[in-house]
Amino acid sequence: MLRMDQVHVIRHKVLREGASIRQVARELGLSRNTVSKYLDQAVPVRHAYRRRKRPVWVRVQSRLEELVAEWEPRTTAKQRLTGVRLYRALVEEGYQVGLTTIYQYLRERKRQRLEVYVPLVHRVGDEAQVDFFEVTVELDGQWHKAWKFLLRLMYSGREFVWLYQRCDTIAFLDGHVRAFAYLGGVPRRCIYDNLPAAVRRIVGVERKLTKRFEELVSHYLFEPCFARVWRGPRQRRRGESQQGHPPAAYDAGAARREPHCYCAASDQ
Repeated sequence: MLRMDQVHVIRHKVLREGASIRQVARELGLSRNTVSKYLDQAVPVRHAYRRRKRPVWVRVQSRLEELVAEWEPRTTAKQRLTGVRLYRALVEEGYQVGLTTIYQYLRERKRQRLEVYVPLVHRVGDEAQVDFFEVTVELDGQWHKAWKFLLRLMYSGREFVWLYQRCDTIAFLDGHVRAFAYLGGVPRRCIYDNLPAAVRRIVGVERKLTKRFEELVSHYLFEPCFARVWRGPRQRRRGESQQGHPPAAYDAGAARREPHCYCAASDQ
């Protein structure tokens, strides 16, 4: 159905400007039947159509759902449930059904089972993402294993990075203290990826925090939030996209003066 302004253009060109139906249809990219219809109809009218009956679908729907429920637990990634397999099973049982009907059912079933994602909106000072992961760095011409503490403010994208030679609770907590001091404040929430230094145990959707991390949270009064145990590619956090990459800049001289770590803070 056309909009009211489109109907007005059609009627004005033909009835006032004297253009032919063929010319108007070509200019507006419409069919001549559509142009002719709106010459007699000044206001677009929406017609309600009855849904077509699907007698074949009514007959096979219950059996098709039974087959899917029966086969799905037994299939693997390589032996997945396909429309062709379902079609053959139904035909062997005497059902008269088309392959297109099976495909339409599988598409709709997949659409209904998709997880809904809500766009994230970051507010000033509200949220930071924290990660602590292994990297390899070059120092004085030699490669060393290190652990990278990364805190990123989600609204501005400002980052604090500190590298440690050890992956322990002290280093993890020290990274927070240095980050908050460098940034001059504490965000309202910090998001983590179930790090062992922060999470002692996972019970359902709840997290049992380690004693020292709990004390850190109580001291700085921020809310710790944690990702789900399983996360798909759409949930990949920004901090994780930087894993495997060294900081944009660091001071090797500071690393010699303070051998346990070196720092790079980003204002981008």
